[in-house]
Amino acid sequence: MSPLITATDWDRYYRRPFQAARWTRKITAANLLRQIRRFVRPAPVIVELGGADSCFFDPIRSKIRPSQYHVLDNNQLGLDRFRRRIGDVPNVFASNQDVLRLSYRVEADLVLSAGLIEHFNPQGTCAAVAAHFELLKPGGIAIMTFPTPTLLYRTARWLAEGAGMWMFPDERPLRLAEVAAAGQPHGTILQKKLIWPIVLTQYLLVWQRR
Repeated sequence: MSPLITATDWDRYYRRPFQAARWTRKITAANLLRQIRRFVRPAPVIVELGGADSCFFDPIRSKIRPSQYHVLDNNQLGLDRFRRRIGDVPNVFASNQDVLRLSYRVEADLVLSAGLIEHFNPQGTCAAVAAHFELLKPGGIAIMTFPTPTLLYRTARWLAEGAGMWMFPDERPLRLAEVAAAGQPHGTILQKKLIWPIVLTQYLLVWQRR
């Protein structure tokens, strides 16, 4: 990001999440589950990039029953909260990793992220999109959600900023064309959906690695 743009304080976020997140997470989780059921084989190996104190782990574990679940994030506070919350669950892994400099190795059936790739400049977003495919088996599925600058998004964000409630100064709402271009060398889009009920409008893209 530009040096003039403040980075999101993720420690603050994990201690006290954005108030609207409790509602929007349920909508996002329902959409994720629908696409996972449609495109991913049973008992998958899943990697979640970002979202250290994963709000999607519980519904995915309950409904999808993955054989392994890997959470990769570079916020240690969030990772620690995740580990304390879930306890000693077998085949669940949490690792401190920078999505732009991954040293983690796994061949996943599904790599997902929600609210990750928009926190970078264009070069960083391109690299973050590519990181999903690095962790996938050939033919594996990547699912990404990201905000997009509809009038509804811009209005809701303006109101949140004006009320002093906005926690994501480095969030850069992305147009579909930018994300599609970043993923095009690595995979094929199988599904795209604009999720309006979140208000801070999100695109959901489902990719298959070539």
